[in-house]
Amino acid sequence: MNQFIEKIKQNSFLLQILTLMSGTLMAQVVLLAFIPILTRLYTPTEFGNYSLFFILSTMIGNISSLRYEQAIMLPKSNRDAQVLLFISALLTISISFILSMILFIFYDFFLNYFNGISYLVWLLPFSVLITGLVQIFNSYSTRKKFYKKMAGVKVIESVTTVGTQGISRYFFALDGLIMGKFISNIYTLYLLLTYHLKKQSLQLKYFTKRRAKANLKRHENFPKYFTMATFLNSISQNIPILLFTTLFSPAIAGFYALTHRILQAPIQLVANSTRAVYYQKASELYANREDIRPLYTSTTKGLIKLFILPFFIILLFGEEIFSLLFGEEWITSGMIAQITIIWFFFTFINPPITVMYNIFGQQKAQLLFQIMGLTTRTLAIYAGFYIFDSYIYSIILFTAISVIHNLLIFGYIYQIIKKFYHNNII
Repeated sequence: MNQFIEKIKQNSFLLQILTLMSGTLMAQVVLLAFIPILTRLYTPTEFGNYSLFFILSTMIGNISSLRYEQAIMLPKSNRDAQVLLFISALLTISISFILSMILFIFYDFFLNYFNGISYLVWLLPFSVLITGLVQIFNSYSTRKKFYKKMAGVKVIESVTTVGTQGISRYFFALDGLIMGKFISNIYTLYLLLTYHLKKQSLQLKYFTKRRAKANLKRHENFPKYFTMATFLNSISQNIPILLFTTLFSPAIAGFYALTHRILQAPIQLVANSTRAVYYQKASELYANREDIRPLYTSTTKGLIKLFILPFFIILLFGEEIFSLLFGEEWITSGMIAQITIIWFFFTFINPPITVMYNIFGQQKAQLLFQIMGLTTRTLAIYAGFYIFDSYIYSIILFTAISVIHNLLIFGYIYQIIKKFYHNNII
């Protein structure tokens, strides 16, 4: 046992993943412990409205910096990284303001979209702003290797979210699903910002016009291709919730949303932590002209091994598990989990793939893949609705298309890596 611990300590890559994962683990334990309570306090329709709001705010928030926050990891110079952080923050603030103007002009449309809940319309730009800024500081924290702080913040965020959501309904009979998450996001941003100020890792003096223009030009592929690719990917990943509300009902969207939330838990636990650390390490190897392939192969194999057991458990006993944990009312979510688990398997093992687009400058190809993915997934859902008049068929077709889409991406990235190292022997 001692030898095993020593090996982990000597493997900095694995140790960094485990450090970041520890916070995500605790956060997910809190989340999973409270979800059975929340599903008995809130209805599927309320979960549907909650998911609809945060899917929309997250989709816009993720691209509010035009993805320049993803370039923070790449420069050798910390000064350039800080400049990219400030550029990202300014863009996020600007996008949030523009969104406020759009909401004011098209208020009636968005009010109808949010099922007549007026405060959600005005909350949206603030949620986008906070989401975008948290994302920026997470990227910068990863570059600075502040993994322990990030782990702690994840736990606090999860406790704040479920605590506010539970208390607001149980004691005050209020719908606190959305406000609970919004409040926790604000607190997360506060914790990250104050930590960087304490560490004096933010130096505005490096933000010069010349350096800003140079970094905007150097990383122009991010706004040109990666922004739209990310937005399309977000839509295609969440298109069932976005469409089920109008094609079927908010309750069906709520059933799917719970399935998505539960199956995303191991992805947030392992895959997101792996992606953050892998991106930092792979970028470093690439910058130093070292071979990435061993790291890529070992990371992907490790992720496959981790997900095999959960895959078969959900595939065989999904309905029973969801019914037992969340109540009989949510048995439909268990059936949806059995159908979609194979897609979540590919989502779990693809972190090394997704960052390869950035490292090898393949943002244009990523955009094309996302256009194809969104188009085919949307058609799959509409086919289930118009041909079979069944949300189950929509989910089956959506899952099948998603699996094929992921296999094509795996094949493409493999060929890019193979070609690069064939032409650039290290």
